[in-house]
Amino acid sequence: MNNEKFFIFNKETCLDYQGPELKSVNHFLKVLARDKDKVFQEDGSQRKTTILFVLDEKNHDNLKAEQYSIQFSDDLSEMRVVSIDELGIIYGMLYVSEKFLGVDKFWFWNDCEPSTKTMIKITPDHFLSDVAKVRFRGWFINDEVLISKWEYKNSNTNVWEMVFEALLRCNGNMVIPGTDIENPVYKNIASEMGLWITHHHAEPLGAQMFNRVYPNENASYVENEPLFKKLWNDAIIEQQNDKVIWNIGFRGQGDRPFWIDDPTFDTDEKRGALISKIMRDQYEMIAEYERDPVCCVNLYGEITDLYKKGLLELPQGVIKIWADSGYGKMVTRRQGSHNPRIPSIPEKHDKGPHGIYYHVTFYDLQASNHLTMLPNTTAFVNDELSQAFDNDMCEFLIVNCGNIRPHLYFLDFVSQLWNKGKMNSAKFLNEYVSQYYSSYTGEMRKYMNAYFDAVIQYGNFYDERAGEQFYHFAIRNLAKQWIVSQGNESAKNVYWATGETDLKEQFDWFKNKVEGKRSIWESLFENVKALVGEASSIEQKRIHDQLLIQVQIHKNGCKALYSFTKAFEKFQTNEYLDAYLLVNDAMQEIKETMDIMEKPTYDKWQGYYDNDCLTNVSLTFYTLETVRRYLRMFGDGPTFYNWEKKYLTDTRESSVMLLTNKTKQLMDDELINGLERKSIYPN
Repeated sequence: MNNEKFFIFNKETCLDYQGPELKSVNHFLKVLARDKDKVFQEDGSQRKTTILFVLDEKNHDNLKAEQYSIQFSDDLSEMRVVSIDELGIIYGMLYVSEKFLGVDKFWFWNDCEPSTKTMIKITPDHFLSDVAKVRFRGWFINDEVLISKWEYKNSNTNVWEMVFEALLRCNGNMVIPGTDIENPVYKNIASEMGLWITHHHAEPLGAQMFNRVYPNENASYVENEPLFKKLWNDAIIEQQNDKVIWNIGFRGQGDRPFWIDDPTFDTDEKRGALISKIMRDQYEMIAEYERDPVCCVNLYGEITDLYKKGLLELPQGVIKIWADSGYGKMVTRRQGSHNPRIPSIPEKHDKGPHGIYYHVTFYDLQASNHLTMLPNTTAFVNDELSQAFDNDMCEFLIVNCGNIRPHLYFLDFVSQLWNKGKMNSAKFLNEYVSQYYSSYTGEMRKYMNAYFDAVIQYGNFYDERAGEQFYHFAIRNLAKQWIVSQGNESAKNVYWATGETDLKEQFDWFKNKVEGKRSIWESLFENVKALVGEASSIEQKRIHDQLLIQVQIHKNGCKALYSFTKAFEKFQTNEYLDAYLLVNDAMQEIKETMDIMEKPTYDKWQGYYDNDCLTNVSLTFYTLETVRRYLRMFGDGPTFYNWEKKYLTDTRESSVMLLTNKTKQLMDDELINGLERKSIYPN
């Protein structure tokens, strides 16, 4: 084919920029150069070409904000990518990277490098980028305990650059760059990469938490209004040169309602009046530094209820952000056992602008997903967000994305929703598995669907489906109450699931939830494991890292919780050895999860799960180990030789007792190994 009819992109192509000096643009010009060097290992053409990125705020092509156009010179020596603003140029650079160089949006997180070429022939068609459905769209890097401690190329800064690059490749433009004390560390990186900054709902204006700055003062606005205002004013000054969507409002210390710590606010009217006053104060403070500021308020949890009752007055033009339940349903979240499920969608008469705070990962110490995918389906997410868009909630969409890597499937899906407005879920799944598992699209499509079919329905509503924390928090809460009450008092921390009932019925409730799912998760695990065994090297690792590990976390958790509940049954009938062995079975399941998390398929991911302090799989193992020792006290103490003597000692020796024992008592693992060799299993 004649090269003269095409624009030639090769190793010799010059990447150039024309426009104001911007750190963000320089950064992504280097990113594009990096990607170009990955793809073009050697020159395949002597033809010299240029890709010129032009930022022209007075452009006459009627470009909209963040939009870019691509045109070619008549002699096809130059490709011109033109935009009227910073983000438009960045998106243009990343479009060239993905469309022409083949760099995947999740290349870093999903381990998919582009294939090498000698040159690329580009048809010189004029191109105009689409305008996204949602104006402000991005990620809340929340509960980021894995990536906040993990390093890439000996640097945690590199990790965060990869986070923000992936977000921008998804056409995102906004970020809450971390939680609490870590936030300022990453905010500057995000800002220098061109992103809008917004804030955690518990950290208005991005200010420091009151008790951290004033530990000896009472965090009461009534008592310490000047101190709060100083924190807010400092935050405004510190961010005045950034692109900021100012989060106004007032919740409390530790991400909980302020009236928990200030009982004088004992009515909804008092609470709403104070929050309304604070928001007016905050808005006026911002307006002193910025003309026409963009502000938002999170109608989150208890705030939704106050707003629905007409007890909040918001400054005009503030974006009202409605939050999902944490599991993807646009209703208020459960708080302990309180589950009002108030719709998180504005009434028709409620003027906008409106936005959404949406979770693809959550942390509620109950049943949420942190290490695994959202337990609800893409079809469900599609319906929820499409309905929200139909209610004009298109101004703002922030997605709680956790630690990125376990949630790529849904992050990809939601990013396409914020760009297009509505998706065909089946088509998306087909495209997703074709993109990352091209040799096994049929199998992966089947197993991805099977994953969601296997999820436990823990509540009465369809969306109340269990992530991996369901198993781990249940085991730890039940174990604590089992030991401290000797099995006689109920565990209040699981009332949200079981209701106020006795401990036996609580154990039975969890047993009934997991019993029918054990074989389903086991079968899916074996099928995916077999697929990993036959896949090629690259796809093998991707299937392992993105599906097998999540299936295994569920399989191990489900089976561990079942064995644990059966152990309690044995304990109640004084069958202590059987209970001991069943708890050991649960430990071995959890140990499998620990092992797969500790052995990455790529050296790059070494240590990624080291700071698993939220689900905390190793803590569940420790808890079960504690229960195992507790049970041995009942059945084998105080000599700790009875079971060894009965099951492991030769009959001729065990019947002669001139000495209580001739060797040191076996530790638990040694005892278990001996019992297994003798085929001593629980009945």
